[in-house]
Parts: sequence; C-alpha cells; structure tokens
Amino acid sequence: MARVLLSYRDHASPTGGGAVHGYHVVEQLRRLGHTLVSAERSSDPRLEHRPRTPASLLPMLREADVIYMRCHVRAWDEALLVLNRATFRRPVVVEVNAIAEEQYSHSESLWTHVRVAVERFQFQKIVGFADAALCVSQPLADFIRATYPIAPERVHVVPNGGIPAPELPPPRGDRPFRAVWAGFARWPWQAVDTILRASRPLAERVPDAEILLYTDARPGEYAAWPAVRHRAPLPHARMREALQQADAALCLYRPMRRSPAGFYNSSLKLFDYMAAGLPVVASALGQICEVVEDGVSGFLVDDDPRAVAEALEKLAVDPERAREMGARARARVAEHYTWDHVGARVAAVFESLGVPPGRARTSRNP
Repeated sequence: MARVLLSYRDHASPTGGGAVHGYHVVEQLRRLGHTLVSAERSSDPRLEHRPRTPASLLPMLREADVIYMRCHVRAWDEALLVLNRATFRRPVVVEVNAIAEEQYSHSESLWTHVRVAVERFQFQKIVGFADAALCVSQPLADFIRATYPIAPERVHVVPNGGIPAPELPPPRGDRPFRAVWAGFARWPWQAVDTILRASRPLAERVPDAEILLYTDARPGEYAAWPAVRHRAPLPHARMREALQQADAALCLYRPMRRSPAGFYNSSLKLFDYMAAGLPVVASALGQICEVVEDGVSGFLVDDDPRAVAEALEKLAVDPERAREMGARARARVAEHYTWDHVGARVAAVFESLGVPPGRARTSRNP
C-alpha cells in the first residue's frame, strides 16, 4: 500500500456541503488500503498527523509515495510542491474543483479583478507541478486542458458521488406533495429566485403542494411566497432523513457570470437527491445533462419558473410515476456515481503513475 501525503483543507466529518467531497476522498483512499499523512490543522482521526512546520516538510516527502492535493491558493502547498520538485519528485495528483473566475459571481470590483488575476496565476502554477489533474466535470477538464500548463492526457474527469439509500422514500399517501431544495441562498448561481417565482403557478395548479427550502436565509424572508416553507440548514448527514420525507427535489442553477469554463459544476446535491430515490427537477446545464435522463430519472428545465412549476406538477399529479422515476434515479447513481466509483477512478490514476496499490476493503458508507 502507498503512503499518501494529503494536502487538503476540508476533509473532516462534514456538517455542511463544503467538506463532503474531501471527507469521501479520504474514505476512499483508506478503503483502497492507503495510509494518509497530513499536516493540516484538523483533528481527523483517519489521518497520521505531522507538525505544520517547515522542518516537517522534508521528512513527510521522504516517507510519501504520492502527494494528493486540492488546488487551493496556500503558501504551504506551493512550498510543498517546490521542495518536492527539487528533491524526491514524488508523483503529484491535484484536484481542480473550481476556477479563480468564480469570484466574479460575487463582485466585479477592481479588487476582485486583482484577486482573480493572482489566483488564476497561482492555480496554473500548482497544476503545472502536477502529474495528474482530477476535474469534477468534463467542461472543467476541457477548460484545464486548453488553458493550464499540463498535458491533455494527464487531465481526468472524476465526478462527485452519492450513497444510494437502502430503500425508496415511503409512498406519499394522503399527505401533500413535497419538493425539497437545500443550499446557501446567498450564492447567485443557485437560482433560488426561480424557485420562488415557480411557487405561484405551482400553487395555482396544485394548491396543497409544498416546497421546503433548507437554507441560511431569514425565516420570514419567504413568507409572501405561496407553497414555500423555510427550514433551517441541516448537517449533511441529517439531510438523508429529510429527503426520505419528500417526493421530489430541485437542483436549479444558472451559469456563473463571466465563467470562461461555462457551467462546470458537479452538484453534490444532485447526487444526494437521486441517491435518496427522488426524481429531480434540474437545470439543463453541463454535467447535470449527463447524469439526469430527462423524463426517466427527472426533468431537465431551463431557467424558467413556469417550466419548473410544470415539471413539479407532473410529479405531483402522478405519484406512481414520480416514485418510478425516483427508483431510476437511485439506480442511476448506484450504477455510475457512487463514492466507490470515485475511488476506482482515483485508483486508476494512481496506477498510471506507478503508485503502489493498496488492498481495497468493502465500502463503509458513513
């Protein structure tokens, strides 16, 4: 088995969505039989911890078989890569899950332009040290191949994953139709306003329908919108229970402003919804179109409130069809998009770099 030097900021047990990917990457590397060493300032018991000091860099590199890093702008990461290049030249695998231009969706101030320029340069420099780059979607991989200093064949697509639920949500019975959405309302690409505007035509067509928003907005912010019910954000592990009480889920986005990579996201919530056995009403963008089979495991829609309402209405008036689509959604994740699939793709990249193989254990889905 290999000793993996992990440089990854968010990987502890996730309370929100931010650390979910990192948490499962660690789980998969351990499932594959590897030992993980890190100098991150966290208490993750799954790792061997080392001091985060300049003196610890060389001993960690000497012990390592491979470096696994998420592309962040951090002096520690850059020092690690420079020292590795100058000494042991261990294979380097870098995850690229975002681009610097994402910041334009928050602001287009002069300061934002400066930050984007600096971070773009640093991201490219980090990827330039990599022997392999892992991208969460095909659009992102295409962008990295075209604009970053790395050979195209070293760029690999590794989408996010989900954990299929043991069983489908219970039949709706006599209770009202319920659709769910979870996320941070403050991000403009989440298209929460489209959900709100879809609530009016939905309420006209399905008067008792409910749209539950698990979000960080103020409780009274959505009071004027029919069918909309505000819920406080839940830890990621508790969302599974909430999804078991729903009939459908919303996964709506709009492209980030000025994104040269287009819509490159790999939506964690999409895989969670489908893995729970829910049919999804999802944006017809990027990787979502690869994952959701339109009319089979969900409905793909444009950024149009009436189209969203019509799709939800189809699911509300035909519970049996909705349940069948949910079953197909769960099967789709089980066949192609579990975290074990993520682990298998990472293992293939390791093998291509000559990293010693581990001894895979049975998956332990947390």
